[in-house]
Amino acid sequence: MLRKALVALAVLALLLVGGGVAVARSTPALSSHGRTAVAGTDATTVFTIADRTVRQIRYDDGGTLRYTFPVTNDGRLPLTVLGLADEQPKTRLFTYTGLTTTDGARTLHLGPGETGRLTLALKMGGCESLSARAGAFVTEVNLRTEQAGVFDDDVTLTLPEEVHTGSPREAFCPRSTATSRPPG
Repeated sequence: MLRKALVALAVLALLLVGGGVAVARSTPALSSHGRTAVAGTDATTVFTIADRTVRQIRYDDGGTLRYTFPVTNDGRLPLTVLGLADEQPKTRLFTYTGLTTTDGARTLHLGPGETGRLTLALKMGGCESLSARAGAFVTEVNLRTEQAGVFDDDVTLTLPEEVHTGSPREAFCPRSTATSRPPG
């Protein structure tokens, strides 16, 4: 009888531990809504088209745009944003180059329901390969995260605004030539 009770207790313990791991292993949930800030360009504006909010910035060939936005941990466990994931969305005029907190730290710790602010660095370049006035968007960022100090995940976060820039005319695209840009 004691042996059966011990086996039942061991099975119950395994189920509880397994269930706890399953809860802890849920994919992190991050969202971004609220006030943003931009540095690294001399002109920017925000406008709304239907349900889209667009942040239009002036292109600065070789310059770095710093886009600061809030991020909220919508999950049940604490997590740490460790930086940019290896793979980022493709975009023609921006290159994802860095991610920091507003005070320059490389990681952001968020408890359940907590909100922090991140700054995404985007290098601007490539205007010579795109027709004048064509554009490029950044709408999301892939983040490396660690949940509960154990589980690593890459999480795609939709930005609160669609960051857009247009390829400038030839005079403001220093490496463009008569043949480097497609017609249009």
